[in-house]
Amino acid sequence: MGVSAPDPSWSAPGTPPPYSADRSTGATFVQSAPLGGSAPVEQMPETPSDRKELVLIGVLFVAALVAGAASLMPWRDYAYRYGARAEETGWVGADGALGRGWIAVILAVLIAASGVLIAAERVRLGQTLATLSGAGLAVLAIAEWGLGAGDARTGPGLGIWVELVLGTLVVIAVGALGTPRLRTDRPPL
Repeated sequence: MGVSAPDPSWSAPGTPPPYSADRSTGATFVQSAPLGGSAPVEQMPETPSDRKELVLIGVLFVAALVAGAASLMPWRDYAYRYGARAEETGWVGADGALGRGWIAVILAVLIAASGVLIAAERVRLGQTLATLSGAGLAVLAIAEWGLGAGDARTGPGLGIWVELVLGTLVVIAVGALGTPRLRTDRPPL
């Protein structure tokens, strides 16, 4: 038993096998799975979760309902001024004139519309509209109390407080639950 010549059909791993003239089929072996194992599973790309958007839409709809209802609440606390209890809501002033509650209702409708826009995947437009409407509710409450009271020295009623808190909460909810706006058109600083 001497040393024989190397087998011409053998090749090192990772190199193609040498051509053999006695092969008549021309088929080559292609490994599809590792020895003793299974084929690797193809990784599926993860779809982003819509959970935050759904919570934001619910918050916006509830805020819109409460903001509309706050226009019917007392906006000023006159207590027992002039011997009779005077009550002023968002719709009826103390003197019987039309109040500014219709502005709160329009802003409530805009908040609800922003929730619809977010649900319809017009997220950027919906978030912008919700932020502006929420800030408008807060500014309305501040302006109504600071400027609308005239010379009457009364305390703010429940309706004004609700409008102020709701406007602030809507802006905070959009900031906390809204999808971040990534700007790719500007170079980093």
